[in-house]
Amino acid sequence: MWTVNPRPTILLVEDEPSLLEALEYTLRRHGYDVIAVGDGHEACGWLAKELPDLAIVDMMIPGASGFTVTGLIKDRSDERVPVIMMSGNTAAAHRDYAFASGADVFLAKPFMPAALMDSIRSLCPARMEPVVRPTTRIGKQLA
Repeated sequence: MWTVNPRPTILLVEDEPSLLEALEYTLRRHGYDVIAVGDGHEACGWLAKELPDLAIVDMMIPGASGFTVTGLIKDRSDERVPVIMMSGNTAAAHRDYAFASGADVFLAKPFMPAALMDSIRSLCPARMEPVVRPTTRIGKQLA
């Protein structure tokens, strides 16, 4: 019997609706489940219940800042969940603060989708390959 490994979940936090929609579509096409939210408070609410396999967080979002969301992810996951922080502000101070708040990768907007996917794959590969699991049928085990 063929089963597919669970798809990794990505928390995507972006306040620009068209970019949020485009990124969500791209991520789903590449084998990820996506929780797409438009502000920091919504992200924090979701994080109170669950943790993603990876997060992509815009630095400057309404509600709780991207720095706050990143810190919460790192605290709740004991540093295990990787975070990609993105921003149109590429000043060295902002980039440094992103890393200080726990970001594993910083992407300057605008970025090419391939750059985002390369970062995601290096931190959280999609698990889409089929896995054969033994099945028992009338007392015989099949591979």
